Amino acid sequence: MGAHAAALSQEPRHPTMLTGADWTAFGSREKQAYLSGFIAGAAAEQMRAMASSGTTVDSAAVSSGAIARVKTSKGLHFPYAPSVYSAQIDDFYWWTDHRDVPIVDVMISTNRQMLAQ
Repeated sequence: MGAHAAALSQEPRHPTMLTGADWTAFGSREKQAYLSGFIAGAAAEQMRAMASSGTTVDSAAVSSGAIARVKTSKGLHFPYAPSVYSAQIDDFYWWTDHRDVPIVDVMISTNRQMLAQ
């Protein structure tokens, strides 16, 4: 069995385990799709956490209405557009010694840095 066949037989890695090697292989649309999913998932989890802690009145916990209200009040934990994060991540992975760092970790640290400015 060749290396290519072996790679095809492995299960895909979980999106949280993708690294800079994956990021640099992504095209523009794939990067935007990954980041859009990340941001949507982060917003949904934020609403779930708010509902379980009693800091929101949204009984559904996760709804587009609750997310829209928090977004309008500038309260989302990941408030920027995918294109903003994409540019920052591209810059981070420009350094080839960063390629083993998971994209999730880069998103979290990049977001923290941007919010601190």
